[in-house]
Amino acid sequence: MKEKVAEILKNKNTVKVLFIAGIVGIVLIFLSSVIPREEQPQIISSENAFSEDEYTEKLEAKLRQIVQGICGDSSAIVTVTLDTGIVYEYADETKKNNAEDDTKTSQESEQTYITVKDADGKETPLIITSYMPKVRGVSVICNADDGQAQEIKNAACAALNISSRKIYIGRKSGQ
Repeated sequence: MKEKVAEILKNKNTVKVLFIAGIVGIVLIFLSSVIPREEQPQIISSENAFSEDEYTEKLEAKLRQIVQGICGDSSAIVTVTLDTGIVYEYADETKKNNAEDDTKTSQESEQTYITVKDADGKETPLIITSYMPKVRGVSVICNADDGQAQEIKNAACAALNISSRKIYIGRKSGQ
């Protein structure tokens, strides 16, 4: 065996091919660390999920920025109401059992949720998708003239993808 290896290595072409293959391998390893990888979707546990209140607060803050940008009122009062809460879809396993009798056919299914353990050993269901609730309505109270109020309404319609009937723009008292 040693003699065969020594004979192969004596051939200059074989040594060149091995050298080039080694260089190509090193270049490929280097490129794999430089080329960005496709991001995997983030799977979160129910403990890390955010609440409807946080979602509502973010929407209200963004609408407040829109109002301030249109009419300059930094003290605008913005309220967003939601139809439902955030709906989570959990990872699960479903086992189906089909039982056939002489006269009946029955199907039973058993659904179990996949859980993850955190550092404390607590098990929580694994969330794979969350569905944000639809906006029921928006109320904005600000110092805006009629033209600015219409712009705010149009901007809110576009930002939240809701009908203008679901948006109320009012003036602050004293105007």
